[in-house]
Amino acid sequence: MAWIVAEAIMRQRCGPSPTAFPAWERATLAGRKLQGVEREIVLAFAEPVFKPREKAEAEEHHGVPGYVGEWLWYLLALEQPDLPSRVREYLAEPSLTVTDSGGDGLVIHRVGGAGTPALMFRLWEMKKYTGGRDQISGTIKGAWDQLASSGTRYLAAQMAWAYKHVAGDVGAFVSLLPDLWAAGDPRGGAGVSVATNSSAAPQRRAFSKSHERIPRLKHDGQLQGLIISVDDFASFAAQVQETVWTAL
Repeated sequence: MAWIVAEAIMRQRCGPSPTAFPAWERATLAGRKLQGVEREIVLAFAEPVFKPREKAEAEEHHGVPGYVGEWLWYLLALEQPDLPSRVREYLAEPSLTVTDSGGDGLVIHRVGGAGTPALMFRLWEMKKYTGGRDQISGTIKGAWDQLASSGTRYLAAQMAWAYKHVAGDVGAFVSLLPDLWAAGDPRGGAGVSVATNSSAAPQRRAFSKSHERIPRLKHDGQLQGLIISVDDFASFAAQVQETVWTAL
């Protein structure tokens, strides 16, 4: 699982470079270190997020677990099949940095089938929680509050990126996202995803009070929650980091 996540991350981070991802993949699978120019190029793509601590007493890289959590959500979203009544038109890729202050995810679907198709969007906020049992509720609440206070700004930022990748009626719809959100329009929605340890995963319910955090989104189906649990999430994120860094 760590390899699947690491490979997907590096493929995206290396982008259109004709040499970076192939060099990283070959060296990682062979368990060898890159040298010279190849190392310099791959390092430029991997280092901003995955550079390990240089000293044992240095502070842990707080961004890696959160970044891995975003990618788990993204890969799960990619696996969701289209349905006759719901076709995905756009899915925002995770950011290349761990310090962005904008929204973490955006999905646009065409819903309603051939009869009365309409476009709908959902703005997602992703969080990580690596603590113990029964404390995850505060993380969920904080994510909803973040969307409530900053959702319009997040969508304005997402709009600038999404507009480069879509056209036609989807492009026109993207230009309306901040307006639809601010008005609580039923064509918009919000989601919160939390990546956490299995021991902290809620046993019964986790999102029962979500509607209290964003009152403007009051229509059925506008809110969605997701818990992604891994036995030891912090260790898993570290394993992804180690996998990325194998060749470096």
